[in-house]
Amino acid sequence: MSHSIVRLQRKGQMVIPRALREEAGIPEGTLLKLAVVNGCQILLTPQLTIDRSIVSHAPSKSRKQSLRELVAVVDELRQEAKEKGLDKMPKREINVVVKAARSVVKLDRKPIVK
Repeated sequence: MSHSIVRLQRKGQMVIPRALREEAGIPEGTLLKLAVVNGCQILLTPQLTIDRSIVSHAPSKSRKQSLRELVAVVDELRQEAKEKGLDKMPKREINVVVKAARSVVKLDRKPIVK
């Protein structure tokens, strides 16, 4: 496990050294979840994101078709995560992301009330 010392700036900002980002396979623009563990340690965890345009519910698609596409996207993301060594993501976190994506699809299907 690599270590590095960084300075926390006035507004809470810090720079994660390139070597550590590359070792962890974290590209620019990645969303990170921060959690306090053991009372004083901060754990950074890359978060899975889904492009809404990929899973958008077009009127010509059935719910089943949309879910099949979502499954295909998740499979691609899992393969990509495995290639980056991030395949140890807990199933609980994956389920949270899938649930959020499904709720977005439901919101897109609701009629607009005037």
